[in-house]
Amino acid sequence: MQIFQIVTLCLLFFSTPVLSNDEQDSLKEIDLVLQALLEVFPGANDYVLDDSLVDGLYAVSIGSEVIYISKDGKFLIRGEIFDLQNSVNITEEKRILGRLDVMQGMDENTMIIYEPDQIKHTVTIFTDIDCGYCRKFHQQIDDYLDLGIRVRYLSFPRTGPNTESWEKADAVWCSKDRTDSLDLAKQGKKVDADACPSSPVEAHYNLGSVFNISGTPTIVTDKGKIIVGYLPPQSLLVRLNE
Repeated sequence: MQIFQIVTLCLLFFSTPVLSNDEQDSLKEIDLVLQALLEVFPGANDYVLDDSLVDGLYAVSIGSEVIYISKDGKFLIRGEIFDLQNSVNITEEKRILGRLDVMQGMDENTMIIYEPDQIKHTVTIFTDIDCGYCRKFHQQIDDYLDLGIRVRYLSFPRTGPNTESWEKADAVWCSKDRTDSLDLAKQGKKVDADACPSSPVEAHYNLGSVFNISGTPTIVTDKGKIIVGYLPPQSLLVRLNE
């Protein structure tokens, strides 16, 4: 769900005034709103509330999403906060930390991983089997590996649940050899496999909603940055080395 929809939800929640001016009561009101907000993010389990560098605002991190809420609980703000003195995007820095925290906590057993002989970088890619540029990326998978780029695939069928792309992603996961099956699926070939209860497709898709992902491929670098779209092997390596 896009963040503007989330803002609408919260503004509706704040349609009544805060019950008390006392800070403790305000925090209770804010907690209620943020608990409601978590329901909008099916892949998020918790939020982190911190003081921001701007007086009167809390910074709220939900996964890699960052929003701001006034300390009296009356206003919710989305957007970027820049430190003009130091030319730093403070909001994006918090997003990066959130992405790194989520990525480091993920179980690699739920991913399909292509491993180079020598690892220089690890990228985590939200991929859709039926996405043209995802297929183009995968056609060059050996070239990425030769450059020392380790690729961790997460499933993100853009068409959503109960669609053909989703079923293909489930079939790949439930097959006996997932990498071979993914190779075939990326070539447009059919993969036959019985349904299995361990498929992580839904969890990956929900995580993508927390990361506010709408297109594929979306690459999360080992520094927590987001690259949207396809990059050739050498170009990706240059970006990773920056």
